[in-house]
Amino acid sequence: MKMSEKQQKLAKFLDQSTLAGGADFHLHSNFSDGLESPSEVLTRAWHLGLRAMALTDHDTLGGISEALEMQESLTRENSELKETPVFVAGIEVSTRFADTEMHILAFFSEKPPESMYKFIKQMQLERRLRNKKMVRKVQELGFDLSISDPPESEQDEEVWGRVHLARQLVRDGHFKSSNEAFKKLLSPGQAAYVPRQHFTAKETLETINAANGVAVLAHPHEYKICPESLEDEDGINLLTSVFKDLKALGLHGVEAFHGMVGADHAFLFYRLARELNLIVTQGSDDHGMADSSHVNMFTRETNLYRDFVLSRAGSEE
Repeated sequence: MKMSEKQQKLAKFLDQSTLAGGADFHLHSNFSDGLESPSEVLTRAWHLGLRAMALTDHDTLGGISEALEMQESLTRENSELKETPVFVAGIEVSTRFADTEMHILAFFSEKPPESMYKFIKQMQLERRLRNKKMVRKVQELGFDLSISDPPESEQDEEVWGRVHLARQLVRDGHFKSSNEAFKKLLSPGQAAYVPRQHFTAKETLETINAANGVAVLAHPHEYKICPESLEDEDGINLLTSVFKDLKALGLHGVEAFHGMVGADHAFLFYRLARELNLIVTQGSDDHGMADSSHVNMFTRETNLYRDFVLSRAGSEE
């Protein structure tokens, strides 16, 4: 799928910023399952000296306007800086491909167009139906909640989900941690789990491309199609075919440098991306300083495995 000039320019920026270091293109706010407001996320990114960052909340663009306003405010307040950090509007979209839930990061060079907001609105309606079913299941299983329904309306741009229900169960004294609530109640196969209905990868990628966005596969190491080691040739061949198929549908890149990825897998993702002419991005997947289940936001000095990967790639050429 041919990219527009605007897409090409943004894709190049994401790739080059990743390899230069000091970029974090995977951040969450409280508009999805993060713990901080978009303004707080942007302020922390500036404080850590990031050269570039992106807000990528799950299935919502609701925090982008606030983030853009904070970016403008911080730019004015720090007019003496020789290098102004670059903010990129983004979103992490849940989709389905090869019988697996996969997440696609979509990035935009400016505020996303109305077509993306309409697409996401459909996804949020499905989420709300699922949320109600999960709350009902939890209550039917004997867990009393201090809320009767998910605290949201169709006008809300904040996305409530399993993480929020887990936190509610902790607040109401049923579990000691969100991780425990997931493990015993909310994960696939557990009593209160309700599967989601997703748009296909094809539908999602077509929509992102039509909106002049750049589409990147998030944290590929988390999916069942990822080989456990670099010795697994069959697994690598499967992953390669998935990358190829997604590229044919409109994928532009791979999040090779994720906060929870190991060096070997980072190298594998980088190598396959280059072989397939895909870009690579770097993202911590930060959900806020108080969230212990994710790594913290990167800093200006963060070059996640970059030197290792590039030196290894160079030695194999």
